[in-house]
Amino acid sequence: MGKKKKRLEIEAEAKINNPENSQTDAESNLSFLNGDSHNKKKKKKPKAVKENDTEAKAVEIPTVSIAIAGSIIDNAQSLELATRLAGQIARAATIFRIDEGLLPPLDAPHHLRKHEWSPYREGITLKERATSYVGTMVDVGLDKNILVDQVLEPGVRVTVAMGTNPNFDSDLPCQVVSSSKPREEAGKYWGYKVRYASNISSIFIDCPYKGGYDYLIGTSEHGLIVNSSQLTLPAFRHLLIAFGGLSGLEKSVEEDNKLKGKNVHDVFDLYLNTCPHQGSRTIRTEEAVFISLQYFQEPITRALQGAAS
Repeated sequence: MGKKKKRLEIEAEAKINNPENSQTDAESNLSFLNGDSHNKKKKKKPKAVKENDTEAKAVEIPTVSIAIAGSIIDNAQSLELATRLAGQIARAATIFRIDEGLLPPLDAPHHLRKHEWSPYREGITLKERATSYVGTMVDVGLDKNILVDQVLEPGVRVTVAMGTNPNFDSDLPCQVVSSSKPREEAGKYWGYKVRYASNISSIFIDCPYKGGYDYLIGTSEHGLIVNSSQLTLPAFRHLLIAFGGLSGLEKSVEEDNKLKGKNVHDVFDLYLNTCPHQGSRTIRTEEAVFISLQYFQEPITRALQGAAS
């Protein structure tokens, strides 16, 4: 409870402080991995797309988010290497089923091949209009475009319920659904979202989940060393795991004006070294992401199983 109180105090102080004092230093620029964007200025959804009341009342599913310092891109020696680095992060987020975190083929469940059947598909609305029904044509990666039963602007990304016909030969309109429905209804991992945060404090303040993150973990070579098998995490709704940049999370906290007088132990519930006794003098952040997410697999599973029982 003490850590939660501290976090609430941090958020309250940040809201009171002048937003013009927010950091622009590269060390403070953090990127979030989990498909849709969560910018401060949220884009309005097309009015035709509405979530059903039953979806809003769905049972909340625990989520795992990762925060990564944007300054890791500064270490890339070329645009190609920077792109590859971002791709490695994207791969890690997909492999370990991260919710909030584009490039090389991720082979995520929602990146379907055109011959594969799935009850849901991601698509982009087109300018082309249907002739026999009122609706919108959507490219969902099949040999032919499909029709959805809503009139939408072109260029909108949508999740489409494909019905029950695996032969893709039905001319009946399909339904646009919430991007969370594949996970809620079918238990399918459906990719991650990406959010930009200008500093650490804005990670908490702009959290897209109701109630915010309820458990925060920081990773650092200066953190506590605990074997993965001995790590016990509490039951959580929304877990956040943060990774520092070239100078670590300590630097990011130090340079955040909204966290003056605080250190990493004040900000995070747990501060861990997930790769002790390393052979290299440094571990790159993209390497640390893979190492750490593997380290947390068993503790997260145990926490979720404990909550379910």
